[in-house]
Amino acid sequence: MNNIGIIINRIKDENGIILNHVETLVEKILNPKNITIIDHFLDEAKQKYKSIDLLIVLGGDGTLLGVARRFSKFIDAPILGVNIGNLGFLSSIEINELEIALKAIKNKEYKVENRMMLECFIDGLEEKGFRFLNDVVLARGTLSRIAEYRVYINNDFYTSFKGDGIIVSTPVGSTAYSLSAGGPLITPDLEIIAIVPICAHTPSTKPIIISGSSNISIIPYFDDEEIFITIDGQKSFKLVKDNIVNIKKCSDSFKVIVFQKNNYFNMLRKKIFRTAKEREGE
Repeated sequence: MNNIGIIINRIKDENGIILNHVETLVEKILNPKNITIIDHFLDEAKQKYKSIDLLIVLGGDGTLLGVARRFSKFIDAPILGVNIGNLGFLSSIEINELEIALKAIKNKEYKVENRMMLECFIDGLEEKGFRFLNDVVLARGTLSRIAEYRVYINNDFYTSFKGDGIIVSTPVGSTAYSLSAGGPLITPDLEIIAIVPICAHTPSTKPIIISGSSNISIIPYFDDEEIFITIDGQKSFKLVKDNIVNIKKCSDSFKVIVFQKNNYFNMLRKKIFRTAKEREGE
């Protein structure tokens, strides 16, 4: 690996101590010809990043989601997510495991897995084409009444229901809002989509799992209510009448480095199934 990129969330490393530590370890263990430092918030995703062989992301789950959305189109390299945040479920490792992980990478003791991403297009909105790794959520404002949502799958009418909102989730996003709303856990290696209603007032309206190649259209019907769409919990827009939300699979995927010790089921037990108190006691 000759060209290694490092993306840093500087809010979590204001003094640059972690970044300096990571650079030192990367130089010592992997000895790359070049290290490119990318600021998660300030740097624009550019074509030049295509030459990167390995991308190390320093941050939490939010940082990884932002990187997937902003940089995956330009960076085809596998991602080593290093958690310096709170939960860190999406990360490959914790910061204290970095030296061991880099040695495993040097010895090729890892595998690269693809994570499906989706893309959202909103008819009637000037800005279009939002890719996401977790989910898209349509939901009412704080003081708004419930709205109606009509859902089409591959142009076929699927259902109509009234409720607080609707979630369209990738397998990666199945451990996020979708899980809290009653959606199923989905192993991240699958290419399927979960559609999960939020507090539906129609008892027969349940979550559904569909093929990852499906095209989804959601039409919200509302009068004076406020309906917002949120992409990966980070980018939000207020919808207006006649907005149609269209969702489909991205042409590219998010590549992550996985180690046997930190496989998906171990991470579920450690990060999701245990309570916050239990995690603090480790």
